[in-house]
Amino acid sequence: MSRIDSRLRRRFLQVAGLLTMALIRVPVFAGDVAPPLALDGTLSLRSDVWQHSRDLDLRGPIATSSAWARFKVDLDSAGDVLGSGWLRGETGSGKSGETSGLVRELYWRRNLGPAELRLGRQMVVWGRADAINPTDNLSPRDYTLLVPEDADQRYGNTGAQVSVDGNLGTFYGLWFPSMASHNLPLPINPALHYDRAPLRYHPQLALKWEGRGDNVDGSISYFHGTDLTPDLYFGGMLGDQFKVQVKNRRLDVIGADISMSRNQTVWRAEAAYTFTDSSGERDFSHKKSQFKLVAGGEWRLSEATSLGLQAVVRRVSRFSSPDTIDDPAMRAIAWAQADLSDQASRWQRGLVWRLAGNWWNDTLQMEFSGLQVWPGKSGALRTKIAYAINDRWHVRAGSDYYFGADHSFWGQLKGNRNIYVQLRYTL
Repeated sequence: MSRIDSRLRRRFLQVAGLLTMALIRVPVFAGDVAPPLALDGTLSLRSDVWQHSRDLDLRGPIATSSAWARFKVDLDSAGDVLGSGWLRGETGSGKSGETSGLVRELYWRRNLGPAELRLGRQMVVWGRADAINPTDNLSPRDYTLLVPEDADQRYGNTGAQVSVDGNLGTFYGLWFPSMASHNLPLPINPALHYDRAPLRYHPQLALKWEGRGDNVDGSISYFHGTDLTPDLYFGGMLGDQFKVQVKNRRLDVIGADISMSRNQTVWRAEAAYTFTDSSGERDFSHKKSQFKLVAGGEWRLSEATSLGLQAVVRRVSRFSSPDTIDDPAMRAIAWAQADLSDQASRWQRGLVWRLAGNWWNDTLQMEFSGLQVWPGKSGALRTKIAYAINDRWHVRAGSDYYFGADHSFWGQLKGNRNIYVQLRYTL
């Protein structure tokens, strides 16, 4: 068995163990010597049908069956252990019978007075903005995973986290010994061969202060580590194909956010400046430094419905258009890099919206959301409907629609337009 097959088998067994632990809901006592152990968990069985994949290849239709589990082991005074994961099988064009699994989280947590310590794989999400989150730099996501909820695409990064509560607020410190990366769909071009650089053990550091007041929350953060979104650049020839290097580079991010509630309206704002190692306007192989701001409010229209609106502004430092490159192959690779990094223009302005409602004692939930940015008039429209047949059976359906200029982040995803339906059973 190859090393890759061995890793897949170990990962499958790890996830299977998490699923088994999630089914244990009764306390287990170890006698008078050891502290009692209390195990609890949930298991969700899901069956989906999707119009096609999220790999920009229009492969489909695709049917999936999956088991999602979450568990907690209470070790009494020794803290607790938390974990989550999934097992998944897929049938459809080109991948019939394929099985995969992932341990999303598995960490130990212990309270030490005003401090809390976490060790292991953990999902850490910073920021308060919807859809576009400038300070979300800590936990990778698999954007090709066929799931209705964006949060289910996320998985943890292994490291240590310390938080300390004080009179001046809460201080967070995180350290990750290794790199992490999003899994992103890459443009399909027969003339290009993608070569992904291996993720290495580059330490990363993240710090945050968070303060709370009367209907006001805010934070200031700093991240020094690896960009979750890789860069694309020319790496030589491979036969008659252009080899495109896919590599995650180092960056620094300074961010801040604030949220306040006034008269049943919640106002949020979040901003971040990202420093990269780009060498200037003619450097098309690195993401450039940029500033991004997201700000807006959420209004309660009635007891059942709410509306959120946020404005988006982004400025890229030392921007230069790839159209200034004479060589057509180099220009195509530079545009792919700019599109993937969402840096196809110096300035970007946009609007994000979300209209959501709950009816019939919260058994029916509907959500219409989207965004549009300029220049390029690109964006996304999403529809989600969820209906609870009873406490255990749920039905979900929805659609994803991307539009805009080809040379834009959202326009490049037009091949991932999708319709889906899911049946879910929760134990």
